[in-house]
Formats: sequence, structure tokens, C-alpha cells
Amino acid sequence: MSVSGVLARGRAVALQLMRDTCTVERKDGEPVLNEETGMLDQPWTTVYNGRCRIKPRSSSETEWGEREVTLAQCVAVLPWDATDQIQREDRLRVTASDDAWLIGRNLEVIGISLAGTSTARRLLVEDKEG
Repeated sequence: MSVSGVLARGRAVALQLMRDTCTVERKDGEPVLNEETGMLDQPWTTVYNGRCRIKPRSSSETEWGEREVTLAQCVAVLPWDATDQIQREDRLRVTASDDAWLIGRNLEVIGISLAGTSTARRLLVEDKEG
């Protein structure tokens, strides 16, 4: 069996494990004042929307602002042929999942794995909402 055949089968299996859906967004300009709430709203633009799988990786205690939070790191697994537009500091938001706690969480992309023989695109993301 060829390497291409093994990769194709591996990528098909990886897709079957992606039961979640997510959107990856990037900041689009400066924050804008919301007249109704008096808060600044950050505009975002979508760079990916589709299947994904979120897997836990690690967590650590740190100070965020003036409070201690637990920063949980996860691996977000996207299809191999997902867009190449994703960058560090983009925001990944799970829109559908078997795990209701994941839905709507904002996860920041802090790393992107690169490998020609991967079965999926893997992003290291961090949950700063703790």
C-alpha cells in the first residue's frame, strides 16, 4: 500500500471523529462603541466554518487581569484540507458539540502544527474564560 493510500484512509477516519462544528474568526479592525451597552464590541471576520474535534491537552493556573484563572489548553482538530488562513490569536468558537460545555466558548489559537503527512490540521487553543 502506498503512503498516499494510507494518508487518504487516515484522513477519512479523522473526519469521522470530527463530531463538533466550529468557527474560526479574526479581529477585523478596531473595537466599536456599542451605544446601547456602553461597551466596546470587537468586530470579527470568519476564516473557517466547519467540522472540528476538540481534545483536552493541559491546564495551568495563572493570573489574568486581577484574578487567578485556570488556562486550559486543548487541541482543535480540523480537516486536513481546512483553510490555510488560520493564524495565532484567531478565535475558535465551538458552535455544536456532544459536550454542551464547549458550545459558545471562545478559544484562542496559540499554535498551529505543520506536517505533510498528518491526517488532520491541529491547532493548539487556549480557553481563557476558565
